[in-house]
Amino acid sequence: MRVLLVRPRSKLRSAYMPLGIGYIADAVRKAGHEVSILDARLTKVSPQVLATQVRESSPDVIGMSCIYFEKQGAIEAARSIRREIKDVPVVLGGPLVSTSGEELVGDGLFDAAVVGEGEVSFCKYLDAMEQNGYISKIPGLIYRSNDGKVVTNPSGPFIDNIDDLSIAWDLIGPEKYFGTFSHSNMDVLGSGRCCTIFTSRGCPFKCIYCHNIFGKKFRARSPEFVLDEISMLKKEYRIQRIEIVDDCFNLDLDRAKEIMRGIINLNLGLTISFPNGLRADRMDEELIDLLKEAGTYRIHYAVETASPRLQKLIKKNVNLERTRDVITYTANKGIMTFGFFMMGFPTETEEEMRMTLDFALKSKLHAAQIFYVNPHPGTELAEKYLVPDVGRSAIDDMGYFDLRVNLSEVSDEVLRRMMKETYRRFYFSPSRMWRLFRVVPKNLHTIWSVIVVMKLSIRDRSVV
Repeated sequence: MRVLLVRPRSKLRSAYMPLGIGYIADAVRKAGHEVSILDARLTKVSPQVLATQVRESSPDVIGMSCIYFEKQGAIEAARSIRREIKDVPVVLGGPLVSTSGEELVGDGLFDAAVVGEGEVSFCKYLDAMEQNGYISKIPGLIYRSNDGKVVTNPSGPFIDNIDDLSIAWDLIGPEKYFGTFSHSNMDVLGSGRCCTIFTSRGCPFKCIYCHNIFGKKFRARSPEFVLDEISMLKKEYRIQRIEIVDDCFNLDLDRAKEIMRGIINLNLGLTISFPNGLRADRMDEELIDLLKEAGTYRIHYAVETASPRLQKLIKKNVNLERTRDVITYTANKGIMTFGFFMMGFPTETEEEMRMTLDFALKSKLHAAQIFYVNPHPGTELAEKYLVPDVGRSAIDDMGYFDLRVNLSEVSDEVLRRMMKETYRRFYFSPSRMWRLFRVVPKNLHTIWSVIVVMKLSIRDRSVV
């Protein structure tokens, strides 16, 4: 089978490497099929141009991978592809399936969708297409039956040994992404030869605002596998930097320390960042010391709220005192320390918002990003607190910086004012700006990124 994996153009500016597609591509190739990748988010081609490129590739099956924010882009791309090619199956994968898979298959835009990890199920689908076999037993597959009804097969088990998985780096072509607007371009070193990697899947914590794409069981690559992949990227693509984007890299402290010791011993001259966030109360001083020695220059800590009541409500349950101590220790090591916060949780009061503001102001964080709380479909937050009369178009277009649904106890005006006040007081601190300059004395890229974040975060958006 000739398989074409597609990532549609997105309203998001970032064009980081499509790791999910890379994993699927490698699994498809190992299963004996021919596979290639088209990334319209990178090339920024229109849906019409993308459809022409798809037709010229003459695929037997088209796979499209999308995150939730890319729903509209997926719809436009699928419609354009349908106009160009009538009889080639189009299969949806990625996080979007968990929220909209049945809807999009039911609308006829996609022939099927794969829930969760697709390395096994998508290959089974390809085999069925090639052999005219049955798809009714493929785990996690959403499809239309002969009578037109949407059927969702029971999901299969998660892949336990993820050392069995690898990325088709040659098909991704990392060189194409060097210097694009990605996680690394918002970092202190600017654009450059950077690769993003996963070292684990799954997170055992039960935060109500998160999706559950990879399950609650923590499944980690062995340190040896991780170090081999990093060494390969350095040798083959001459990378200068790696970004580790696990959901919970430091859940297993011993493993995290072993990886850092391995990086130190390899002496590859790389710098490291953790843009997806680490669990602060799962850190210890030894790991932070090793991170610094291994070349880590930026760590994000996800605090979310400084209200103990809300910590319990959202099931984050982070130890706030331990988090404050870890932030201080990390900042004192000369690592740029970045905090994630959220405002607008269900029943949140203005007093609790000020608790979060005070935590951020009194911390040693160099930078912070505050998001509006939005109940994305497929999360416990949406299931419990999203009111039925909110328009589907509003929640489909939610972003981290959009105030579309206000679940707090304060008015929209007060919530916006609190957001602006937090940013203003946090960043207009001379001592904080001085400490930020000391961390990045030779490059102003981070200062520029902070300004961009502030503009994006405090601009007014309409609320439903």
